[in-house]
Amino acid sequence: MAGQRNRVWPARLIVGIVVLATPLAAAIVVGRAWWLSSTTESDSESHVAPALVPRETVSDAPRGPHPLDPVLEMAHKSLDLHRSRDRDYTAILTKRQRFGRKLSEPEVMRLKLRSREGESASEPRPIDVYLGFEQPKSLAGREVLWRQGLNDDQMTVHEAGFLNLARVRLAPTSRLAMLGNRYPISDIGIERLLLKLIEIGTRDRLLGDCQVSIREGVEVAGRPCRRIEVVHPQKIAEIDGQKFEFAYYRAEIDIDMENELPIHYASYLWPEQPDSDPLLDEEFTYQELRLNCDLSDLDFDPDNPEYRYPSR
Repeated sequence: MAGQRNRVWPARLIVGIVVLATPLAAAIVVGRAWWLSSTTESDSESHVAPALVPRETVSDAPRGPHPLDPVLEMAHKSLDLHRSRDRDYTAILTKRQRFGRKLSEPEVMRLKLRSREGESASEPRPIDVYLGFEQPKSLAGREVLWRQGLNDDQMTVHEAGFLNLARVRLAPTSRLAMLGNRYPISDIGIERLLLKLIEIGTRDRLLGDCQVSIREGVEVAGRPCRRIEVVHPQKIAEIDGQKFEFAYYRAEIDIDMENELPIHYASYLWPEQPDSDPLLDEEFTYQELRLNCDLSDLDFDPDNPEYRYPSR
């Protein structure tokens, strides 16, 4: 949700003074501040994710051994363990994402996430999410709550600082909620990260060869990890005369060796010049991960006295 912010604070000051009168105006100003402190519309729309290969396109591709096989096996084991063992967790989540040629500032959020029982084992579990923004300064104090399938499936949001005037309800995939975000809040969390890695890895292995390395004992966020690195030397793969672009040049996945879960993921785009470094495309880090904390409904209630939501 980071982007151009050169107009954030003057705009907040002006509109904050003008619209203190009514809840409706307060809701408008919160939405306005959300937009200003996220990114411009052109920034958000400048990112177009590479299309994944349709399954039917490669349904007859060879299924022999592939360098990604041990990576997919580890991801499936991690997913099964996480689903069977972990009902909730807290963490400090840091993310960075690229929009066109611009890489966002690091966003640091306090995360609480609880999984509920799902109707189907083939679908990700429904989740309850709380996010408390700490950095950058322009976002510090913002809070977001979302309980999947409840409250009309809408998020409850409030802005930071003296613009904390109203609780705003937003659909996770609404235009306003998605400004400055490549993924909706429904994609957050370790379970969804593992599912996405499995999906991309399963399709990438059908496009041809790649380079895979696995290293033990890499320290990430103060934790000993197993680092998986996947590199696609070629940007384009061709199948039956159709060309497909890989989603990334290099991906790094760091698995915490104690809890056997990914706590860091980063992907890089191809270097712009042969002798230049690859470009960081997106990065997610889970620090201070605490599993099975017995989170309650109060942790996902805007009336929690520990939160800073304005009165109704």
